[in-house]
Amino acid sequence: MRHLEPLLGGFTAKMAIQTASLRALKRPPEQVGLQELPLLLEGLKPMLNTFIGALHTKVILTEFATAMEKLR
Repeated sequence: MRHLEPLLGGFTAKMAIQTASLRALKRPPEQVGLQELPLLLEGLKPMLNTFIGALHTKVILTEFATAMEKLR
């Protein structure tokens, strides 16, 4: 969420993650594990495309994927 706040604002970032989590994983974000983050990010993609554009979305999701690889 902290990575999305500068782009979307705090409330919108929180709601985007919550909405994507419920739609893609059928669970609230608090119950999403590290291994499920790629699915959550894929669920965020349409919303981010609308809010910040396809190019920025691609860059942001690539940065997230790189950061997740470092956590593994």
